[in-house]
Amino acid sequence: MTGPRRARRARFGTRATLVGVAVGALAALTAVPAAAHVLIETVDPHGDGTSTLTFTFDHGCDGEPTDALRLTLPEGVEALAAGQPDGWDSDVSDDAVVWTGEPVPDGERAAFTLDVRVTGAVGQAFVFPAVQECPSGASYAWTDTDPSGARPAPTFVATAASLAPAVPSGPAVDGSPTRTGPLLAAVALGVVAVGGAGGWAAQRHARRT
Repeated sequence: MTGPRRARRARFGTRATLVGVAVGALAALTAVPAAAHVLIETVDPHGDGTSTLTFTFDHGCDGEPTDALRLTLPEGVEALAAGQPDGWDSDVSDDAVVWTGEPVPDGERAAFTLDVRVTGAVGQAFVFPAVQECPSGASYAWTDTDPSGARPAPTFVATAASLAPAVPSGPAVDGSPTRTGPLLAAVALGVVAVGGAGGWAAQRHARRT
């Protein structure tokens, strides 16, 4: 009895191990898309109110290469200039940036830079919905505003260093229009009135004498 029992226990242990390995492998495969999303890898402030954002990805569309990346700019972000790998071009508009070029193989890292001026508050999250496109027409839309979503959008949280300084509101500076016209007109009318009154008084005094 001892031999068969040990054999059954050994077989059960082997099956449990195989099941555990299979479950772990399935979990890893399921997590791959979320872990490989398009992200903002670095934010480099320049000290003059501008910063360089670096967007990266290292995957394609189910094994396909990537030949386009599209970003939507959030409110408060002004795109100044874009950088890209060799063989790629960029198109920067007021509210979007589009990169297109030679397909980047699945599994190969690619980095794209964007010089921006950001206005907002410290601690504010800026979300850049992104669409990764592949030659067959397949695409990944990384647009979830929730960082824990299945396909989170590239996001960064602003610091004092990454924000452009606020424009102070104060008195008009040299060269700006001021409303002095009405005041000058009133002064001129006053002078005329005083002069006229003085002349009338002088004439009346002359008649009496």
